[in-house]
Amino acid sequence: MFRWIDQKRHRHRLLGASLLALQGALLYAPGDDEHVMFVLVHFALILLWQPFWQGSTRVNPGTAIATIALGVGIVLLSSWPLLSVWLLILLGVIGGEQTEARRDLAVQWLVALYLLVALLAAVVPRLFGFADAELPALRQLVLWASAIPVVLLFVPAGDARGVLRFDYLRSLAITLLALALVGGSVLWTYRTGTAYPLALIQSLLFVGVIIIAVNWLWQRRASHTMFQVLLNRYLLNLGTPFEHYLISLSGPAAQGLEPEDYLEKALEAMHELEWIEGVEARGTAGGRLVGSKTANATEAWDEVLPLVVYTRQEPGPALRLHIQLLARLVQQLYQSRVQEAELRNQEKARVVHETGARLTHDIKNLLQSLQSLTSAVVATPPERAGEAAELVQRQLPYINQRLQATLEKLRDPADADHGEPVPLDEWWRELEGRYGNDMIGFEGEPPGGLMVPRDLFDTVAENLIENARYKQSGERDLAIQVELEVEGLTVSLRVSDSGEAVPDRVARYLFGGAVPSSSGLGVGLYQCGRLATYYGFTLRLEENRRGNVTFLLQGPADSA
Repeated sequence: MFRWIDQKRHRHRLLGASLLALQGALLYAPGDDEHVMFVLVHFALILLWQPFWQGSTRVNPGTAIATIALGVGIVLLSSWPLLSVWLLILLGVIGGEQTEARRDLAVQWLVALYLLVALLAAVVPRLFGFADAELPALRQLVLWASAIPVVLLFVPAGDARGVLRFDYLRSLAITLLALALVGGSVLWTYRTGTAYPLALIQSLLFVGVIIIAVNWLWQRRASHTMFQVLLNRYLLNLGTPFEHYLISLSGPAAQGLEPEDYLEKALEAMHELEWIEGVEARGTAGGRLVGSKTANATEAWDEVLPLVVYTRQEPGPALRLHIQLLARLVQQLYQSRVQEAELRNQEKARVVHETGARLTHDIKNLLQSLQSLTSAVVATPPERAGEAAELVQRQLPYINQRLQATLEKLRDPADADHGEPVPLDEWWRELEGRYGNDMIGFEGEPPGGLMVPRDLFDTVAENLIENARYKQSGERDLAIQVELEVEGLTVSLRVSDSGEAVPDRVARYLFGGAVPSSSGLGVGLYQCGRLATYYGFTLRLEENRRGNVTFLLQGPADSA
């Protein structure tokens, strides 16, 4: 039967109906049957409207008994003092609601205005028996104010966003402000003998001036550090060492602790606050409890780390906000530690993967060298067997040396990028001795006294030359040129061929990742580029056109 009453969109209409009943009660004196009837209807509608049990089927027995007792007292012991107290309470209830919708906020101000008019113009003059209590001006003001409840009957509530919140501090402030207006008007009337309506206007003006003056002083730049900072510190700390707790949290967070170790220190630091009896971590962190459990539990929900904080007494709204803030801080820092640990693991896996890819590519180059050497020996006629033997004698020691270095890297991947330096002129003679023939030209005469990383120069030179030789197998007239140039301490190694240009779609990603390759894994130049960056060199495609494809390795050498 009352299903429509439970719908939040009818709250304003329900409130308007209760205020109309209150308006009817103000037309009669306490004790009249009509007054009692209207007060009873008003109180019943207020019980249906009130915000404290909205969305909950559980009602606190003590609160319910106190509310019913108050209503029975107002109805049975109906009098102006009780009615004035009820209006002050109702004004605090209306003013304490926190709402986000503009329509609901406007309704809140209109209802507060009506209750003030009813209290100051209808109840207070009769409560103190002023001679001008029945002045037409006051009665007319109360009559005009009755338009507000009528308007509420046609106003639906705004979209509700969860359970209504209630600010007890603001409720108390509004109640005290109304009480100050009542007391000021009455005292001014008795003190000066001024008519009550005039004293009421003077009190309103006086309170308004005080509020404006305080607001002006509050916003002055010269005064904000004195008042605003004090209030902010009061609201933020509420007697708790908030700043010290932040320091205790940031300390372990900056020490590079593992997630579980950090969580242990953070929970212990929170437990040291004198008003906290225990802190419990749930979820993936496991059932970890620091301290003891109490009946007053505040839960801070999080998908990764739900926290429950146990306090000695039931925390108020402000303290619950503090608990949520502290718990959220612990949760965020814990998640950052977890993510940092995951990144470290991913970095280790990436290093192992890239090291394996590099060594695999080195072995592939060695196999290609052996294949080329075998093909050359097989294709050599018997009458030139001496030349074949000389070629094998020249190449095999180097291949053995490179294979031994690769095996060392497999044994210790952490040092895979750390090779010993070699004199540049010695390295150049070795390279020319291995590859020097009619199809590969060498140009350059490096000076002595310069040292370069052997691992880098061997890897890059072998990769570039083998890639050019693979192109040479398809283009018989292709020429390969290797050039070494030294200017001061800057070394430039160029490997050029006269074949087709590298396609743009491949050239764009040569040094940024794996590329399509029909002769290997497609990661050789990518690994060479990363190795060059590691040693402070640059590797790039200097020329890319038909007849001139040139790769350039350039960087600083060390003096011997």
